Amino acid sequence: MAMSMVKALNRNILAGTLFLFLLTNISSASAQLKADKGSINISGIDLQNSAPLELNGEWEFYWNKLLTIEDFRNNNNNNIVPDYLQVPLVWNDQQTVARTKLTGNGYATYRLQIIKDENQDVLSLYIPNIYTSYALYVNEELIAENGQVGTIKAESYAQWKPQIKVFETTEPKIDLILHVSNFYHNRGGIHKPLKLGSYESVIHQNATIVISNILLFGGLLILGAFFIGFFFIRQGQRATLFFGLLCLLWGIRSLFSNSYLITSIFPDVSWNFAIRIEYISLYLSMLFGMLFITHVFIPNRRPLIKYIILTINYCFIALTILLPPLYFTKLLPAYQLFIALNFVFAIIVTGLAIHHRQKEAWFSATAILLGVMLFTYELTTYNFVESVNYIYLNLGYLVVFFLNSLVLASHFVSAYRQIHVLEKEKTSSFERRLRST
Repeated sequence: MAMSMVKALNRNILAGTLFLFLLTNISSASAQLKADKGSINISGIDLQNSAPLELNGEWEFYWNKLLTIEDFRNNNNNNIVPDYLQVPLVWNDQQTVARTKLTGNGYATYRLQIIKDENQDVLSLYIPNIYTSYALYVNEELIAENGQVGTIKAESYAQWKPQIKVFETTEPKIDLILHVSNFYHNRGGIHKPLKLGSYESVIHQNATIVISNILLFGGLLILGAFFIGFFFIRQGQRATLFFGLLCLLWGIRSLFSNSYLITSIFPDVSWNFAIRIEYISLYLSMLFGMLFITHVFIPNRRPLIKYIILTINYCFIALTILLPPLYFTKLLPAYQLFIALNFVFAIIVTGLAIHHRQKEAWFSATAILLGVMLFTYELTTYNFVESVNYIYLNLGYLVVFFLNSLVLASHFVSAYRQIHVLEKEKTSSFERRLRST
């Protein structure tokens, strides 16, 4: 019965993934088009009938300056000299013309001039979350802002809320000026691409990402509630509790990371609160993931490394609660190395389970292998500031959790079979005693 219920859950949610793939159009015309020396020429590209264009490449970059379009127009003596910085890219450790090696904290102006066809007058911009506040101007007009840009911490505050903004211009050139400041996070700058296109194409592409995020959250919420409920029905099955909590926590993390769906639900959510939830949900997911693996495959052993892993997770959680974001975000690279240790431990445990002929371990081994690939992909794109396909990432994580749910379902089936065998033996024994009398 448990196996059939889990399969039914999987079928219903995976049906949604098929629907999502039918909606998805992630091909990007002109994907190779890049900005050069602060300018990009998109004339000849029909943005009304193509996928949104990522505004990647070299943007003009002015460190410790918040410049306006009037400053550029009045630059008669050419005393405003630009650096050129790749977008997307965090500005940490970048070198400026003045030989300044940048830290994560500070403020700057980004500028990109877009040459376009005159008939493309109504366009849309997708602006991702940026470290950690910005104000975006299109030809003198302020069209979007997150948080408060300032030259010192006291003048600014952080906010992450991806936005889509529509603007109209009949001019053949668009002047994008982006003020960015960061005094709250370890990393600064633009780490995700801005996207330009028609309103329909930008909305469509963003909607597929949002749907995949909702599907991941909804699927994990259902799985989590099912297994936590099963734990309260059958006391003692601690692995079901740990897996249920793992599902719920990873689902929560999906709201507070990547596309930041939480800001669509609660637009005024505190950035300080949101970033703590993002990090703590990651740490707790790893903690309950290790508890799940050990209780399923080595229930009668207490290896020392398990307690080391749990203690380290507790320490990271405590530091995230106690320290300001500027400090605990610096610890993420160290935790990424620790995640590798978690994966190695999980691979060893499931490998030993397979060696001891635990058939259900194949489900977990496959899930762990896929999870390692997905998480490595996510961490690589984070560290090297590459574009990430959130649709496939979200659906991939769904598959990982469904495979692990089959491990528990297999345990349930084995337990029910043992109960059935014991009941048959008890009945046979009772019948033999009756015949002997």
